[in-house]
Amino acid sequence: MALVVCSLVIADRIAVGLGLGPATGTLCLATLGSLVIATQLGWRQALLGAAGLTLLVIPAVLSQGNAVALTGLMAGTALAMGFTARWQLQPTYWLMVVSLCVLISNPSNSVALRGSDLPRLLMGLALCCGLSIAAQATLLAADGGSRPGELTVHHSWRRCLAYGLLLTSTTVVTTLLALGDHWHMRGLWLMVTPFLVLRPFVRDAWKVALHRSLGTLAGVLLVMALAGVLPQALPLQVPAVLLATLTVLIVSRRGHPALMLMALTATIVLFDSSRANLLNIADERVQATALGIAISLTVMALAHPIEQRLARRRREPPPNAPAGRGGRPGSR
Repeated sequence: MALVVCSLVIADRIAVGLGLGPATGTLCLATLGSLVIATQLGWRQALLGAAGLTLLVIPAVLSQGNAVALTGLMAGTALAMGFTARWQLQPTYWLMVVSLCVLISNPSNSVALRGSDLPRLLMGLALCCGLSIAAQATLLAADGGSRPGELTVHHSWRRCLAYGLLLTSTTVVTTLLALGDHWHMRGLWLMVTPFLVLRPFVRDAWKVALHRSLGTLAGVLLVMALAGVLPQALPLQVPAVLLATLTVLIVSRRGHPALMLMALTATIVLFDSSRANLLNIADERVQATALGIAISLTVMALAHPIEQRLARRRREPPPNAPAGRGGRPGSR
């Protein structure tokens, strides 16, 4: 908990020190994502995730204001995330995708971030992610923590390709809506919803969508409750950091997805709000999430018959296959 709090505070100070105020959310979420990956998969995978995010940030900054280019970038990211499903890594890496979405959807980035700011942004990402990963690795080594095991294959490459194409098509729709209609922070929540809802098998996604809905509603209710009891003099960043810490703890302990989404929803709303618009931001979160879930469910409903048809074809024996028990042992 102390590591998460210190890492987020340092990330905020690094953003301010480098003059990257509009990118504070990206740096903080990238730091949080690095800690989650390092906790579950080890420091090597965390460095790989941070390096991948850094490479994606370059075209994201250079394409600010170009909705077509940014949509293509998000489509490529979604396809790459689809292939990580081979080792069931997409739930661990998705915070890095959220960091990229924050950078793309932030309304002030198109004005405040220029190509000349790119070196400082890359330096900030390297410092924030590198320091948090190094601290996490040092603490685990000092505590005698167990090393992460080898990655286990969960899905075939064909299944990963199908999942990647499903995720890509949904991401193209949500990104075009978010950027084309200038939804700003509502666009962020719309863009990240498919990455949270869709799964390699369509049948697994319905329960995830339910957890997503319950977690988001619970997070908004938590924000409304906090808005009524928090002292006016207390900065919203304080409860945001505490809830971010709770998010990491739930993820590291493999807690219920709805609980994790509740804490994460409240964290993002508090980070991106002020006292004046806190409740409005929470309400926009619900609207955008509901639309994102509706789009994801629609795409899943269209893909489900195709998935069932392909599954039936794989179960059916070829026309010239021997029937009964008399067939050759290797004929199945």
